Amino acid sequence: MPGKVVRAAMAGGNTIGGEVRERAPRADGYRHIDAPGLIARLTAANVTTYLYGIWNSPTDWDDLRTEFLPAATAAGIDVWVYVVPPSECFAGGRCSQPYRQDYVAWAREIAKLSVEYPCLTGWGIDDFHIGANREKFTPGYVAEMHETYRAINPGLEFWLCAYYEAATDGAFLDTYAPFIDGIIYPYLDDPFHNTENADAVAARCADIAALTVPRGLGLLLLVYCGRFLGTARDPGEEYASACVRTGLRLSAEGGIGGVVAYGLPVAGSPSPASENRALYGVGRLSITAARYAPVPVGSTAWASQRMTVVPDAPRHELSFWHRADWLDGTPGAGCYLKEVLIDGAVVWSEDVTENPPRQWLNGHSWQGAVDVGAQLRGRTEATLTFRLSQHREAAEFGVDVGFDELETIGCTVADPDFERRGAWAFGHDHGALNAAIDLAHPDRPERIFAAVAAEFAAVPE
Repeated sequence: MPGKVVRAAMAGGNTIGGEVRERAPRADGYRHIDAPGLIARLTAANVTTYLYGIWNSPTDWDDLRTEFLPAATAAGIDVWVYVVPPSECFAGGRCSQPYRQDYVAWAREIAKLSVEYPCLTGWGIDDFHIGANREKFTPGYVAEMHETYRAINPGLEFWLCAYYEAATDGAFLDTYAPFIDGIIYPYLDDPFHNTENADAVAARCADIAALTVPRGLGLLLLVYCGRFLGTARDPGEEYASACVRTGLRLSAEGGIGGVVAYGLPVAGSPSPASENRALYGVGRLSITAARYAPVPVGSTAWASQRMTVVPDAPRHELSFWHRADWLDGTPGAGCYLKEVLIDGAVVWSEDVTENPPRQWLNGHSWQGAVDVGAQLRGRTEATLTFRLSQHREAAEFGVDVGFDELETIGCTVADPDFERRGAWAFGHDHGALNAAIDLAHPDRPERIFAAVAAEFAAVPE
């Protein structure tokens, strides 16, 4: 969209608290979209475009036609209709209704609706290239879709959701470029598959733009502002803010067309209790390894700080709690080790498979505190490090290791409960591994909402 920065939001299918529905069912037994409430939240978020997903309820299409589009028109918000591919369509369950997998019918009816409501400016399909979806979306079939909607409204735009692998595949883009206006790219720190690291947004968008621009295609950055089912750690407000800020800067420079805040928590719901994986409080140290990216043997991620030591203390001990969440099946022993180091030397380690997942343990199963007198006696300072280390290949297996409630004797550590940022320094030697303080505040969705709203508000009108 030349000359216009898209500031978009989308509820998202498997995110939590992403839709605004009426609290009580209507006479038909369904909870309908709360159009006034949703518009109010989109306005508060400084959103200019809403991707209206049709998936969760059979009433979504009629709610769009009869209630949401009139409200969006009055509010000056553009709308794109977003339907799901065959892989997200289930007999007796969720699907884009009423036309389900008849995408020619979707093209026709969305185009007709866009003539009635000019604020309906585009439409798109989720996960277009995933798995068997390509069997449905042959070039001939997509050409028929294209001809159908363009015959009714030549100005209606059609966008595809394409992950990094497809978005950087010239053959894929060549196949569909004649029939689409652009690509919606979901950023996952590719190829490392996480919602933790925002540093590569500009580079990945540049990779894709190098292919889309010569083909006359637009590019929108999709930022996960709610959980993604395949990543180790859920996004927080700093991550969402950083990704959106970079995307908007790229948009201002003309590199991309705008940003879609996917799963923006417009409903105002609190965080689910399951998102807080701390032992106590809301914070823990989290060290993760992605489950899809290949990780070279020897890769590590860590958190460390310089601690003060009482040189002549009668005892020097570390006591801490730890856990390991397995992300995909059961790993083989020896793939990943949890480790504690003093001045680079390992003083404690445990295989992530040694104990059942998702259980907080203190030291080794029967050990408790770790005696570090040999390392600290006579010292006044030392560097303490918590680390996740890969020792042999772990094919398509990921892990989220947590540490919490550190207690010390004979030495002093800042933020031993991992309840704030700033005391610990983090690092990694491969992008598939990351370390950070995970703060699962009960109001994290509202913090994310406020952070994105502030970034959107900074865009000149």
